[in-house]
Amino acid sequence: MVDHLELDKVAPFLIKLFEIVTSPASDDLVCWSEHGESFRIVDRAKFAQDVLPLYFKHDNLRSFIRQLNIYGFQRCQNASGRDRTMEFFHPMFTRNGMRNLKDIKRGNQSKKHDQSEEVVMDDPEPSQAKKQRIDYTAFKTDVARLQKNLEEFEYDLKEHTLQVQQKLTNILSALDGAALPPHPSASGGLGGSGISPSELSVGLI
Repeated sequence: MVDHLELDKVAPFLIKLFEIVTSPASDDLVCWSEHGESFRIVDRAKFAQDVLPLYFKHDNLRSFIRQLNIYGFQRCQNASGRDRTMEFFHPMFTRNGMRNLKDIKRGNQSKKHDQSEEVVMDDPEPSQAKKQRIDYTAFKTDVARLQKNLEEFEYDLKEHTLQVQQKLTNILSALDGAALPPHPSASGGLGGSGISPSELSVGLI
């Protein structure tokens, strides 16, 4: 086993990678090759979904592969012909060569950027850009919800206006009917005496 001093010289990504490949709990998804000189990702989708989140703050397989490329890993030709299997190789990354991890360096990367790029591996999006994307998504959601609420309010307002107009129409109709003078026949003839005009003319002859 590598002592503490040597582990301090190894990039965190490589330590996590060695643990991922060596762990027997995930052998059905990622494992060493037969001779332990390379490792295989047996099922890409399940590896990204079930294994990566246990070690990193994401499940992005492309980000994981980019990090492998940064450290000089090369993808082997898939001799088995299974499309879902991926195999990677590095001369210093072997099943019995944990002590060699300290000799694996980033390609074309200065040491002063090691820590910042490890943060990028743990979280593939810069924090500020990720926060802006989340804020924009939340803003779009709020706008859509407000738009829907506005449409519902306009519909309710229109319905309420129609109901008020109908009630006003009914009230005005009732008031107009109450204001009409009574018809003469309703009071029994002239002057309320019950004598019709023809009877009155007969009496005057």
